[in-house]
Amino acid sequence: MSPDPTPAPPRLAAAGLAKEYGHVVALDGVSVEFKPGLTGIVGDNGAGKSTLMRILSGVEIADEGSVLVDGRPQAFGSALDARLAGIESLYQDLALVDTMSVADNIFLGREITRRVLGVRTVDRRRMRQQADQVLTTVRISMPSSRAGVRQLSGGQRQAVAIARALHFKARVLLLDEPTAALGPRETAAFLSLIRHVADSGETVVMVGHNLPQMLQLADHLLVMRAGQVRAALNPRQTTLRDLAELMVGSA
Repeated sequence: MSPDPTPAPPRLAAAGLAKEYGHVVALDGVSVEFKPGLTGIVGDNGAGKSTLMRILSGVEIADEGSVLVDGRPQAFGSALDARLAGIESLYQDLALVDTMSVADNIFLGREITRRVLGVRTVDRRRMRQQADQVLTTVRISMPSSRAGVRQLSGGQRQAVAIARALHFKARVLLLDEPTAALGPRETAAFLSLIRHVADSGETVVMVGHNLPQMLQLADHLLVMRAGQVRAALNPRQTTLRDLAELMVGSA
């Protein structure tokens, strides 16, 4: 028999990440691999969750350690570097421009162009066509791609950001408290969309404070405390009491 093939490295991993702000240790040697599906990260305020996400997304640079994509260390100097490596991030501010259309926001910084009489111009017709196509995949009621983003609800704005990530074939999607500003109905619709994305084989990493929600939604759970990953859990074999005890250090 031939030996089993070497398993592919994870799309995204952290190796020994450390970060300090003055005398505050935000991350203390975090090493973790993110598997396909949805990984939920939970922990009290100050546990290091958002710092980890900012480093993974290229917004901040670690003092020590590496971010690895497909097993190769990356030197992200900005969020654009991470996006070029296939990592899209969704924050509460969404990085959407209210004065622009849905289509223009989906293609922001990556506009489709064409030549007219030798002059390169933005091809908004093709952008709208492609935007309408990808918007049908996000499964949230949405007006035309011509609509201004300022006209959209919170859940629709989230869907635009997800559509942007899907269109440009992001291999990893990072979500930091994505439902914090949404009402119950929009939260349910958005979480259904995220579950659909994870079920399609993408790697999704989501920080959240709603523990019952995370237990129900996630495929994998990480518990952070004092700048470290204290536990990697199977949500199907974990209780709310387990999570609470690990978060406060009594387990």
